[in-house]
Amino acid sequence: MAAILVKFLAPLAPYLAAAFLFMAGAVYVGHLRHEVASARMANALLQQTNQANVAAIAAYQLQSVRWNTALDTLGVHTLANGRALNIIDDHIAAQPPAADAPVAPVLAQALTEIGKLQGGAP
Repeated sequence: MAAILVKFLAPLAPYLAAAFLFMAGAVYVGHLRHEVASARMANALLQQTNQANVAAIAAYQLQSVRWNTALDTLGVHTLANGRALNIIDDHIAAQPPAADAPVAPVLAQALTEIGKLQGGAP
């Protein structure tokens, strides 16, 4: 029986091999199409992530500019307050010892100057 099958299938062997190769190629092409579709979905997801990252970086850069501006403004105010405090300290140091009393006039003057610094009434 096997000999009869071999006798009939022998002439068909090249066609069977070609059919097998065609089927294997079709399966491989299907696999490649699946991989390409998967890669495209991954690429789309990565592009969305990249766009979100670009937007976040832009927001962080804007926030950094705002913080630097606020720090510069604070530095200017701190420098001005430091100069004013140095003037007050110099006035206190320049007073004669007779100006010291239980409630020293120099203290009243210093408090008045601090009030001006803070925007209060003289």
